Amino acid sequence: MLTRKFILAISFPWLIQSGSLAANTSELSPTPAKSIFELLNYQEILEVDLAFDIKNLIADRHSEKATKAVFAFRDQDNNLRKWDIKVSMRGNYRRTHCTAMPPLRLDFKKKELSAHGLSEFDDMKLVTQCIKDEAVAKKILLKEYLAYKIYHQITEKSFRVQLLKINYTDIQSGRTSIEYGFLIEDTAEMRARIGAKKTDAAFYISPHRLDRAQFKTVALFQYMIGNIDWKISPVRNLKLVEINGKVVVIPYDFDFSELVAAPYRTGSKKLNVVRKGDRAFLGFKEDLDDMEATTQLFKQHKKSIIEIVQHFKVLDREERNGLKDYIDSFYDGLSDIQVPPVDIHASYRE
Repeated sequence: MLTRKFILAISFPWLIQSGSLAANTSELSPTPAKSIFELLNYQEILEVDLAFDIKNLIADRHSEKATKAVFAFRDQDNNLRKWDIKVSMRGNYRRTHCTAMPPLRLDFKKKELSAHGLSEFDDMKLVTQCIKDEAVAKKILLKEYLAYKIYHQITEKSFRVQLLKINYTDIQSGRTSIEYGFLIEDTAEMRARIGAKKTDAAFYISPHRLDRAQFKTVALFQYMIGNIDWKISPVRNLKLVEINGKVVVIPYDFDFSELVAAPYRTGSKKLNVVRKGDRAFLGFKEDLDDMEATTQLFKQHKKSIIEIVQHFKVLDREERNGLKDYIDSFYDGLSDIQVPPVDIHASYRE
């Protein structure tokens, strides 16, 4: 753990300079600069320290306030990287329903990042364990992390994630705890990586502007993991970006999926998702007549997807076997994709 040294750093900040580096800024890599996310992304699980006034921040779950925090980790060269940042709560359902640490937003200082040779992508989302039952919370978090990893294996038009072991310190009480979490790549960084830009589409996408091929990939992935907690109209749990004049949808938030199986997830009688393992295809029904390229894409990645699950030994064998079985059931049923009994896109069509 970094905790002992880290608490010293909080008590005696002159001992470790904020953002300290082994080399001075003139010796850092030239552009294109590495991002803070990429600096963190060098091993499967990275241990970090995060210290802030925890009790004060989460006292009002509806608050938009941000509080000062200190974020520290050791990089690939074992240099201690320590940053003064701001932390705030984020999200909708989990923000108010989490019985433990709610999801957080980590905001770095652009000037400080730039001064140390890093790109100015300064905003990352932190997914936390959320509920107090340690064993259940850990499983939920690890399986949602895997969902992001699996989708990124299928397409680069996705968010990257980094798994963390977090040493939390409440700077008022001095209490510490250790939990898992994972970071989601800065949205601006994701756009830059895939050659996308912001779009003026917000809650509604005109059908002729939608990148239909990529939407089919999203829809089939959501079907694979058994997720019905997403919508194209009005937009829900999809990030919208624009590439070559087309709106590309990028999914996030998978905790309500059957793959993750969070205890608070719900089914839907309307969609005929009522039993464990049920799936419903929420793409366009007419697209099922033209899914060959999309299904082939998924078939090409089947081996690597299964390997991602099987090699993820942070999760116990029983859970990994269960995930593999569920993914196998998707592939076994590709010739008989289940659609809802109602047309959920009736109001969206041209």
